[in-house]
Amino acid sequence: MKNILFVMLIIISIVITNKGFTQYNHEEIISEDFTITSKDRIELAGVIEYPSAKDNLPAVILVWGNGPHTRDQEISGTPMFKQISDRLTNAGVMVMRMDKRGFGESSVKYKSSESNYTTLDLMDDIEIAIELLKKHEKADPSRVGIIGHSEGAMIASILASKEKVNWIILVAPPAVSGKEIALEQSKYNRKKLGIDDSTSINIGKVFEQYFDFISKDYSDDSIYYSLGKKFLLAHGLEENDERISPEFIDQLLDGFRNKWHQCFYALDMRDYQTKISIPTLAIFGDHDYQVTIEQNLLELNNSLTKAGNKHYEIKILSDSDHFFLTYNGDRLEKHKFGEMKVSEKLLDSIVYFIEGTRKK
Repeated sequence: MKNILFVMLIIISIVITNKGFTQYNHEEIISEDFTITSKDRIELAGVIEYPSAKDNLPAVILVWGNGPHTRDQEISGTPMFKQISDRLTNAGVMVMRMDKRGFGESSVKYKSSESNYTTLDLMDDIEIAIELLKKHEKADPSRVGIIGHSEGAMIASILASKEKVNWIILVAPPAVSGKEIALEQSKYNRKKLGIDDSTSINIGKVFEQYFDFISKDYSDDSIYYSLGKKFLLAHGLEENDERISPEFIDQLLDGFRNKWHQCFYALDMRDYQTKISIPTLAIFGDHDYQVTIEQNLLELNNSLTKAGNKHYEIKILSDSDHFFLTYNGDRLEKHKFGEMKVSEKLLDSIVYFIEGTRKK
């Protein structure tokens, strides 16, 4: 039944040509640096690029996935966002890209790590940037959108639910809670490691308790070390194993005890995607094991249907992973450092959708 629903919802591997799109020479692309200040007084830096040929341009901000990203969102040496931006500007779209707080040129004095900011902090940063983009003299403020990848798709969904933009493109979008995403990812990783099903189920149960603990209050050491011991026992250690120690538990689990994980596990995209009424394109990769179609596609469809959204598309791109990068046109199990290109299928889908929003 699930496979039948997929077929009903989606056409796999839709390839769209650029016929009819306005193309601009690279020599005519204008590049403008900008800085803005976050709510907590952090200086954020980025760039706006656009073709000089005309005014009233559709405009978009690219929003990164999780990680220490600059404006290019470099993946395995490939500047993913720069490649997307180049394609869009040459199709007549204004593009804003920004260094994440604490990285690139965004407040190098700010000591940044994934532990001291949350998805909602980043959302606030993007909201401020969007207001700047709307005021640009070459932009059409009625045609401003977001392209968000992974965690960026979560940020785009939240802002879309508040009608901060006119359209969104969600690339590898979570459509459940962060806790559910993390549990699915850990389950997949255990399978890759060859852990037997019975052990994997026991580990998964402890992980669920641990993620609940993190999302509510991660400061209680007694609960933390108790769950840590249960985690080790679930892996097959005996009760009296000398390796069960606070130091060993910290090595395995302490990295989850921070603000980012607390926020991420508690965020449920259904709370926001059921309120999105603006034009929406969601793109999944059929080989994405970080945000899987099995876990997220139907949930997203149900949420947008519940929202009464009449202008949404959901696509699965074949032979595509979480980052939609290719080498010589083919997806690689392991990315080839510095030699990958963003999938033409992804780029075509993005450009075609934005072109369609101009005519609505």
